[in-house]
Amino acid sequence: MTKPRIGIIGAGIYGTYVLKAFAYAHRMGQIELVALADIKKDLLQEKVKEFKIKGYLDYKEMIKKEALDAIAVVTPDFFHREIALEVASHGIHLLVEKPLDVSVEGAKEMVRAAKENNILLFVDFHKRFDPAHIILKKQIQQGKLGKVQYGYIWVEDKIEVPSVWFKNWAHKSSPAWFLGIHIYDLLYWLLKSKPKKIYATGIKDKLINMGIDTYDSLQAKIEFANGASITVDTSWTLPNSFPSITNQGIRIIGSNGIWEIDGQDRGIFYSIEEDRIANIPNYYSMIEKEHPFFGTIRQGYVVESMMYFLQLVTELKKGTTVQDIAGLYPSGEEAIISTLICESVHESAKIGKPIELN
Repeated sequence: MTKPRIGIIGAGIYGTYVLKAFAYAHRMGQIELVALADIKKDLLQEKVKEFKIKGYLDYKEMIKKEALDAIAVVTPDFFHREIALEVASHGIHLLVEKPLDVSVEGAKEMVRAAKENNILLFVDFHKRFDPAHIILKKQIQQGKLGKVQYGYIWVEDKIEVPSVWFKNWAHKSSPAWFLGIHIYDLLYWLLKSKPKKIYATGIKDKLINMGIDTYDSLQAKIEFANGASITVDTSWTLPNSFPSITNQGIRIIGSNGIWEIDGQDRGIFYSIEEDRIANIPNYYSMIEKEHPFFGTIRQGYVVESMMYFLQLVTELKKGTTVQDIAGLYPSGEEAIISTLICESVHESAKIGKPIELN
C-alpha cells in the first residue's frame, strides 16, 4: 500500500505545530508530507525551505496537482468552511482546527459535504486527548462521582495572543471561539448530554481600547439535558507577566464526589534570567524530544490528536470505511454541538437573556 499523501493549508503559528508533527510522521515512514499552501509568500517560502515540501499560494492549485489523500485546514476560523467545502468536493479527507465553523449553519453545511463525498471530517479537539480529561471521563462513566450536578471551568490566555499573535483577525474572533470552544466540546464529550439552556455575559473594555473590537471575556452558565449546570469563564486579557500563555482548570461536583484538574500547573516551575519572567510550562501538552534515528520529534496530547487523524487516514487507505470508524474520533457532527453552544453564548451576551435550545 502506498503511504497517505498529506497536505496542509495554513502556515501560521498553529500550522507550524501541525507541520512539525506531520514531518515526524513523514520521517517515520508513516505518511508522505507533500505540500503546504498559504497566501503569505514570504512565510510560505520559509516553511517550504524548512520542511522540504512543495508550496502553493493557491490551495486549489495544490489540490488539483498533488493527488492528496488528506488535508489539514489550519487557517483563521472564518476561512474553514469555504476551504473545507472545496476539499470535500474532491473526496479528500479533512482535519479541521477548532471551531469547525463560526456558525451552526456553516458547520452543518460542512458535515453534509463530508457525508455526500464519503470523507473523514476530523475536528482537532485535542482536549479529549489530555490524560487528565480521559481519567475524569472514566470516573463519570463509571458513576464514581454519582450524578454530575454542577461545575466550574476557566480557560484564559495572556493578552499577547489577541494583541500580537492574532492581531490581524482577533476582531473576528473572541475568547469563546478561540478558547471556550475546546471546553464546550470537552463538556459534551464528558457528560454525553446536549445543552438545553445558556445564559452568558461578556465584557468589552481593554481590547476595544487597543483598537481590537472583541470581547475581553465571556462568562457562560450552561444547563445540560441530564441536569448538570456548568459555568465556563473564558478570557484572553491576562497580563503578559503571567507565567504561562494559558491558565485553565476544571472543578466538577457530583452527588457522590468531586474532581478537580489544574490544567495549567502540571507541577513544573522555572525561572531563568534571560526569560525575564518565571514560567509554568505544560509539557504534557507538547514537548520536543530527540529520536536516535528520526531527529527532533514532538509528543504530548496536542500532537497525539494530530497523529490519531493520520492513523485513521492510513486505515481508510487500507480499505476501512468512514462508517467503520464512526464514534471513534471528534467528528463534524459532534462539533455542531460545541458550535451551537458558542454561537448561543455570543447571542445571550448580546441580548442579555438566556437562550433556550431545542
